[in-house]
Amino acid sequence: MSPVERQILELFEKGDVKAMDLLYDHYADALYGVVLRMVGDDASAADVVQESFVKIWKSSKQYDPSKGRLFTWLVRIVKNKAIDHLRSTSRKSEIQSELRIVGKEDTIETVNPMVEHDLDILLSKLDKDHRKLIEHSYILGYSHPEIAEKFDLPIGTVKTRIRKGMMELRALFGNGR
Repeated sequence: MSPVERQILELFEKGDVKAMDLLYDHYADALYGVVLRMVGDDASAADVVQESFVKIWKSSKQYDPSKGRLFTWLVRIVKNKAIDHLRSTSRKSEIQSELRIVGKEDTIETVNPMVEHDLDILLSKLDKDHRKLIEHSYILGYSHPEIAEKFDLPIGTVKTRIRKGMMELRALFGNGR
């Protein structure tokens, strides 16, 4: 273990934010490079690294030197954050695609030209449990595990309720209600 790593670990144990300065000075460029290769653009990579440093600080007392090197632990955190970012970006594109499919400009003519649909009104017609999970997933961009944690539900229940809610929503659009 290098002297810098030892110093960082001592500062972690004390809860001293100077550890973050040392981490940034010694590891930020390498971590940024890892993230940039994964996400592909500078702005996203910078955001992911920033989020990662927040996670690192919050988890700093959980690092166990006997389980691996500090750098390996840091890389694992930034890779996980980058994967979360990529999933979120992918999910946002899916959401935008789905909203275009079910959006009122696209559905007014196909469902019923005399009735203007409002997504909020349609969502209000859904089962309460399905609606809140769909809103968190498709509108607020939460992942299924995040929703499961937030509402203290099993992940399978979250997925099932979202799927059933989407089926209800599709039925509402299909029936022109």
